[in-house]
Amino acid sequence: MIVDDELDWCRILTTVLHDRGHEIAAVQSGEAALDSARKTVPDIVLLDLNLGKMDGLEVLRRLKHEFPAIMVMMMTAYGSIQDAVAAMRLGATDFISKPFSNDTLLENIDALIQISAGRQPDGLPEVIGTSRAFRDAMDMAMRFAVPDINVLLLGQTGTGKELFARTIHQASKRRSRPFAAVDCSSLPETLFESELFGHERGAFTGATSTRVGRFEAAQGGTLFLDEIGNLPMPFQAKLLRVLQERSFVRVGGRETIRLDVRVVSATNVNLREAVRDGRFREDLYYRLNEMTIELPPLRDRNGDIGPLARHFVRLYSSRFGCAADGISDSALAILEAWTWPGNIRELENAMKSAVVRADDVVRPEHLPETITRDSRSSKISIANVANVANAVSIPSAKTEPETEESVRIDISFAIATTDLDMKSVGNHAAEQAERSFLSSLLMRQHVSPARLAGMLNVDPKTLRTKLKKYGLDRLYPAAPRNGRDASHGP
Repeated sequence: MIVDDELDWCRILTTVLHDRGHEIAAVQSGEAALDSARKTVPDIVLLDLNLGKMDGLEVLRRLKHEFPAIMVMMMTAYGSIQDAVAAMRLGATDFISKPFSNDTLLENIDALIQISAGRQPDGLPEVIGTSRAFRDAMDMAMRFAVPDINVLLLGQTGTGKELFARTIHQASKRRSRPFAAVDCSSLPETLFESELFGHERGAFTGATSTRVGRFEAAQGGTLFLDEIGNLPMPFQAKLLRVLQERSFVRVGGRETIRLDVRVVSATNVNLREAVRDGRFREDLYYRLNEMTIELPPLRDRNGDIGPLARHFVRLYSSRFGCAADGISDSALAILEAWTWPGNIRELENAMKSAVVRADDVVRPEHLPETITRDSRSSKISIANVANVANAVSIPSAKTEPETEESVRIDISFAIATTDLDMKSVGNHAAEQAERSFLSSLLMRQHVSPARLAGMLNVDPKTLRTKLKKYGLDRLYPAAPRNGRDASHGP
C-alpha cells in the first residue's frame, strides 16, 4: 500500500512497483490508509511522513497497533534523521528520502520482502547471550540495521563492539557489499588520511603505487570506525566534510569520488565529555551519533558467562586440537564470581589458555592466576572445599567421625566400581567432600539461608539443591522471625 498525499507520487510509485509484479493499493490520506488496511491487510506500506490532518507518524502508530506484522517504510522530502529514529522506535522498518531512484526503491522493497517472509539474512555472526541487558542491545541493533542510519556503539573495551557492527551490516540492505573496519587507535596521525581515503602514486615519499583507502574499499557497504574517540582533531574536520558532502579525493589525487557508505563507529570514550572538553567536534559527534546503542559490560550480563565460556572451550579445543570438552562446576563458579574488567575479550583469552592446559575439562588450576588468586582472597566458592575450610570461621572442635568415614566410603566406592577411572573417582570424592563440609558447617554455624549462600558464593537455589541431594536440608536452619541471622544474637 502506498500512502502519499501527492497524486503524482502515488501514480509514479504504482507504475514502478506494478511493473515489478507487486499488487498495489494507493491512498492519499491517513484515514484512507487505515480503512484500506482493515479491508485488506497489506504486507508492506510505503508511508509518507507529511500527510494532511493525520501525519505519517500517527498513521504508523495506529497501523502497528492494529496490524503489528505490517512492514512500513517511511518516505519524506522534508524529514530528518530524528524523524527516521522516531519512526523506527514506533515500529517502522526502513526510511527513504525523496527524491530516490527506482533502483533504490526496488532494492529497499526487496529487503523488506525478505524480512516479511521471515528469512534471516545469511552470514549473521554467532551471537551468544540471553541476559536482558544483552538482548536489549542486540534487539536495538537489529531494529536499526535496515535503514541507512549512522550508528554509534558505546561500551567498554572488549564488550563486542565489532561483533555488533558486523551484525548490523549483515542484517542491513548492504550485506552483499563490503564491510571494512579501521582501528582509529592504532593508526599514526600521519597515516589517517591515506588509510581512509587512499593515495595516488607519488603523492608522498614511499607512495610507489596507487592505494585504495578504507572508504573506497567499503563502497556500497559499511565502514566500521573503531575507537573513534581517538581520532586526531585535525582529521575530525576532514571526516566531517566527507560525511556531509558524500565525496572525497585521494591524497595527491584530483578526481572526486562519490561516496556510498554507511558508517558504524564505536568508542569506549565518553564523547559528550570529549565534546565539552574540546577534544571532539560537536558537529562530527552528531553526524556519527544518529543512533546510539550502549553495550553492557560482561559483569552486568547475568547468566551469559557460562554459555560464553563453554563456547570458547569448544571453539579453541577444535581449533587447537585439544582434549578439553567442558568446564567443571568449581571453575565455572570462579568465572562467574570474577568482575571481568576486560569483558568478553578477557574471558576469551582466559578460556583459550585454559583449553591448552586442560586434559579433559577446564578446572580451577587451569584458569589464569589473576582470576583464581582473586577468587581465593575475596569470596568463598562452595566447590573449592580446601579454600573454604580455611576461610570460614568455624569454632574449633575435634574431627567428627563422619569426615573419616567419608574417606572410607570413597575407597570402597573405587574398589567396588567395575569400570574404574580417575574421573569418576574424582567426581565421587568431590561430592563426598562437599557433603562432609556442608554437614560440619551447618551443625557448627547458625546462619540464615541467604547469609550461608553468600558465604559460599553460590546461588541460594543451587545451595538448596545440593543440601537436598546430600540429605542435609533437615539441618538447614529456618530464618528467624525478626529477619536477622541467628549468628548475630538477639
